[in-house]
Formats: sequence, structure tokens, C-alpha cells
Amino acid sequence: MSFHWIVLLAAVAVEILATSALKVFVSAPLFLAFLPLVLIGLSFALLSLALRVIPMAVAYAVWEGLGIVGIAVIGHVMFAEHLTPGRLAALAMIVGGIVLLERGVGHEGGGHEEEEKRRLA
Repeated sequence: MSFHWIVLLAAVAVEILATSALKVFVSAPLFLAFLPLVLIGLSFALLSLALRVIPMAVAYAVWEGLGIVGIAVIGHVMFAEHLTPGRLAALAMIVGGIVLLERGVGHEGGGHEEEEKRRLA
């Protein structure tokens, strides 16, 4: 796994943390309300770093799609939100769409990782 993919996954994790913090700090003192904003900013910064190599369509789909899946799991585990069979199927389709999008982009013109290797050589 390349450095940029690790950075993208870190951006996803920070986004999930930020969105969870929104729910936790909804009734917290005002100074704690800024924590989710700082985390979202960090997530965007990491995403922008990943975009240097990973195609935008793939990076954004991974960032947002895995964020949705992660938030659904966190909502279920931490906040007792329901994961019905229909919601689970929808989440599986999101993951499937991400995989299909990445596979389609990766096979055009030799793939983005090969392009980065050529650029750095």
C-alpha cells in the first residue's frame, strides 16, 4: 500500500472521528464545539495530500464512502442507531461502488501508481 493510500485512509479515520464528535459535543460547551471543525480541517488536509497521486474520483469516493460506512458502524455501536438489512445492503453497495470505481480508474492507462513511479523516476 502506497504512502498516499495510507494518508487517504487516515483522512477517512479523522473524518469519522470528526463526525462522531459532532454527535457527542452537540450539547457540550462552546469551546468543545470547535474540535469537530479542527478535525474536519485535518481530514481535508490529508485528503488534499492523497489527491496528489490518487485520482480525484477514486479518492473522494473512498473518503466519503468509507466515511459513511464508518459512521453507520459507529452510530450503531456507540449511539444505538439501527442497522437494518436494507441499510446493510446499502452500505455494501457503497463499498462495491468504491471498488468498481477504483478498479475502473486503475486500469486506464496503466494505473495511477505506475504514473507516480514514472513521474518520480
